[in-house]
Amino acid sequence: MGGLPPFLRTLLVADGTVTKSLEAYFWEPVDVVPLRQEKIILQENVVGLVVDAGDTALCREVNLMGRQSEKRYACARSYLALGQLPQELAEAMVSGKIGIGELLREKGVETYREIISVDFIQRARSDDALFMPFADDLVSRSYRIRVGGTSAIVVTEYFPVALYS
Repeated sequence: MGGLPPFLRTLLVADGTVTKSLEAYFWEPVDVVPLRQEKIILQENVVGLVVDAGDTALCREVNLMGRQSEKRYACARSYLALGQLPQELAEAMVSGKIGIGELLREKGVETYREIISVDFIQRARSDDALFMPFADDLVSRSYRIRVGGTSAIVVTEYFPVALYS
């Protein structure tokens, strides 16, 4: 962690939404651009989420893109246990029109966020399609969002190290 740029270290340990921080740092609006969203049958448990293999969850993948620069500041993959969310919120999540953090804020939902892990990913060894546009190493943070005391959402955000240097 000590070798990472200071702002990137801050993003990795912050327990809030990242979009507003990116907008302030890069001084441009940041859009949440959906890449993939689908209900899936989980093949295994998701660390930090109250679901089991065989349960249905919503999987979302997004890019966080600068509106003017079109720079890809980050990407994210989220798993949502829709059964753990209030129905109105679950329906809004499925519509996928805005980011999870923005939606929770817009709906005034009381949440608690907890960092689960911070990891380093060598781009040369990654075969995940979500990372394909990135040519350099990534760092990630995973956190769970508790809604009504229940772990309902797990988000992993990935940041290209070179962009923040």
